[in-house]
Amino acid sequence: YEADHGSAIVMEVATGRIVAMANLGLTKNGTYEEQRNYAVWERTEPGSTFKLASLLVALEDGKVDTADIVDTENGIFTIYGKQVRDSNVKYGKGGYGKITLAEAFRLSSNTGIVKAIYGAYEKDPQAFVDQLYNMGLQRRTGIRIKGETDPIIPKPKDKNWSGISLPWMAFGYEVSFTPLQMLTFYNAIANNGYWIQPLIVSKATRGDEVVIDYTTTQVRFSKPLCSPETLQKLKIMLEGVVTKGTAN
Repeated sequence: YEADHGSAIVMEVATGRIVAMANLGLTKNGTYEEQRNYAVWERTEPGSTFKLASLLVALEDGKVDTADIVDTENGIFTIYGKQVRDSNVKYGKGGYGKITLAEAFRLSSNTGIVKAIYGAYEKDPQAFVDQLYNMGLQRRTGIRIKGETDPIIPKPKDKNWSGISLPWMAFGYEVSFTPLQMLTFYNAIANNGYWIQPLIVSKATRGDEVVIDYTTTQVRFSKPLCSPETLQKLKIMLEGVVTKGTAN
């Protein structure tokens, strides 16, 4: 796809250990080389990967359920003159019609997810934002590499908040995270709901002597992201994405 740059990270679920972290940027001569640690430093809008966080909030609040029917219509949903579009619209297919919320997630339907979240929180967007903060998504990971950037999650009282902020946040826009921050969130889902700090260095030694054991000071949050019931629903939906959805 001739991308300007990209990164890939592998994280061990139970320990938070970073097994691999690679960053490649396009050079002037058309090759790719390690230039910056985009995984830790670069904050971007995560797009569809944020739909997991949106549904976690709504499921935990009891605002929606995976069996709820959402009408994706022709794949276009207009709010304040701005369009939310499903990816298949450009192929002339025009949306998915009426499907369950679980199917909307499996197919990564922008209109389906936005309709569900916007319908649930249109009158109280602060409740949606509060839950994102309560989950800890506004925190840095705390990885021991310099240059980590703060996430951005807008609030209704911010001067740049508008009528489209909530629906745009629902499918990963107007919010910003580093790749490592999004990975750490997904890792918490895999780790039965528990956040764990990414571990890049286990120990510092001088000869055979362990000077610092970083595993003993690693931050592990004792409070889970959500209830076991919500977590189970999220895991089933994630499995559906890779067995018969957009990531098969």
